[in-house]
Amino acid sequence: MSYLVVGTAGHIDHGKSSLVKVLSGMDPDRLKEEKKRGITIELGFAYLQLPGNKTVAIVDVPGHERFIKNMLAGVGGIDLAMLIIAADEGIMPQTREHFDILRLLELKKIIVVITKTDLVDAELVELLQEEIVAFLAGTGYEQAPILTFSAVNGAGKEEILRALSQAVEELSGEIKKEGIVRLPIDRIFTLQGFGTVVTGTLFSGKIAVGDQLFIPIKNSRVRVRNLQVHNKFVETARVGQRVAVNLAGVEPKELERGDLLTEEGRLIPTQRLDVSFYLLKTAVRPLQNFGRIRFHQGTSETIGRVLLWDREELLPGEKAYVQLVLEKPVVVQRDDKYVLRSYSPLTTIGGGKIIEPLAHKHKRKDLEQTMEEVTLKAEGSLEEVIYLCLAQKKTPLTLAELARQTGHSEKLLEDVLKKLVAAEKVVGISLNEREQIFIPDLVVTGWEKALYQEAQKYLQGNPLEPGIKKELLRSRLFSSLNLNEFTALLKYWVNQQKITLLEGLYIAPYGLGGVQGQWLERIQAVEKVYQRCGWQTPNWKTVEEELHLEEKTSAQLLRYLLRTGWLVQLTGDLYLPKELLLEGQEKLQEWLKNNEDFTVAQARDLWGTTRKIAVPFLEYLDRIKFTVRVGDKRVLGK
Repeated sequence: MSYLVVGTAGHIDHGKSSLVKVLSGMDPDRLKEEKKRGITIELGFAYLQLPGNKTVAIVDVPGHERFIKNMLAGVGGIDLAMLIIAADEGIMPQTREHFDILRLLELKKIIVVITKTDLVDAELVELLQEEIVAFLAGTGYEQAPILTFSAVNGAGKEEILRALSQAVEELSGEIKKEGIVRLPIDRIFTLQGFGTVVTGTLFSGKIAVGDQLFIPIKNSRVRVRNLQVHNKFVETARVGQRVAVNLAGVEPKELERGDLLTEEGRLIPTQRLDVSFYLLKTAVRPLQNFGRIRFHQGTSETIGRVLLWDREELLPGEKAYVQLVLEKPVVVQRDDKYVLRSYSPLTTIGGGKIIEPLAHKHKRKDLEQTMEEVTLKAEGSLEEVIYLCLAQKKTPLTLAELARQTGHSEKLLEDVLKKLVAAEKVVGISLNEREQIFIPDLVVTGWEKALYQEAQKYLQGNPLEPGIKKELLRSRLFSSLNLNEFTALLKYWVNQQKITLLEGLYIAPYGLGGVQGQWLERIQAVEKVYQRCGWQTPNWKTVEEELHLEEKTSAQLLRYLLRTGWLVQLTGDLYLPKELLLEGQEKLQEWLKNNEDFTVAQARDLWGTTRKIAVPFLEYLDRIKFTVRVGDKRVLGK
């Protein structure tokens, strides 16, 4: 079931509030000053029971030009508007401005209501109807019903209710976004016994009692204590409903109209937006590059400037892609509608749609690329937009991060990503059992190429290493990735047989590695020296001199023999082949089967070596707890 909100629009004193009162039985004017002066200043709210047991919320807006910002805060979430025109005055300035705003917000349907018909004769009403038909021509609302009404005698009430019911029926088939919770706050107050209460139209998602929510601009965590819809307590409020939310964790003075109630970590405040923009034909002057404006979206208002990328001014009636730079952060989503008003004088000049809510500063020299990207985001398919978002980031994004970046629901993105992965445009890599990261295939291929080049270059300078160390590779090429992302990427490449991961530490291109040529000959030559000397093992310096090894070559060979475990360092410059080390341990174990302990001299004779080698070897065995020294003797360790 879809829930709908009806809004009023029209010039001051044309009977908007009176119409709402007659239709609903509720007076939307609640302020003393409103009742005293007889004009609507703030947003008013009511609800209406239509035939077919359909209940709609009504937002009544002020018509005075001084309160257009209040009007804008109210119409951002409406589905259907009643454009009110008084029979005795006809189409007036705020009739036109309100109507422009409804068009800019791309409202699907409107109903025109001619009020105060009791003040004029039927002929004037007919003339006004003809004028309204001409006014609607070419606007997309030519088929809107034009009805008459008198608050004095109620004439026309039933016809209006039927028209509303029909329009609601036609609009009810449209599915509203579940997605992320978004409730733009239009009213804040304190209710005795409850505390802080905020109201608004639930743009998307659903809210339940007990939910933990977030107000991004204020960085405030709040809890939902109670919910009301149409003055009734409910457990859950759904998209499209007018909702009153009783909040715990925040005071009314900490909030203001324009704040957004949402889910933590889902939406990011921004001050730079890429948008489509239409300058109204009725705008009194061209819009200048870097011109100052007032930005209205949802219930928020802030001052900013317009950056025109491809021109110095925009003429009335023209459309363009532009960037808005705002003085205060706002929380918006891709495809949101917005309205711009001139900084001074205060008039509505145009509006459009959010293309990129988290825009970056574009450079003039990159104009062609900028226009291509923005056009693709505005006019391309969802697959193209998601791919571009991933490609621009050039770092992995999880499903949740991508939802936050694009403003789309995770469920929708999941289906799109499956198509992109199947088309081999995007690579999905398991980050853990529950989560994946997504990277454009071209980026992954580029990383593979860079890894191959870096690993080969390293192996050329270090031919006896099995590969480049993981952390060294990460610092050189993948510093933008966190450890979890880097580890997941390596695992993916191992599974794809793109790389080999050795000892959990070294990375080499798949199929590369292994000692060959001159280096293999040198290693074998060193091994032969040690094998020939046996228990009369030489110092490394002696091996180096005998084989005429240069200093760098010598150091590389020694590192290799130690890393592979062929040599074990006893002390300083003295190394023992592991084969001899194991043999020495076995001989001691055999000796101690028939003896309680042994001396250095006994070990020396047992091994057939010299004291120069026996002592360092025994000290090494002590260090690894194979033997334990007791006075001048040693026993087998535990």
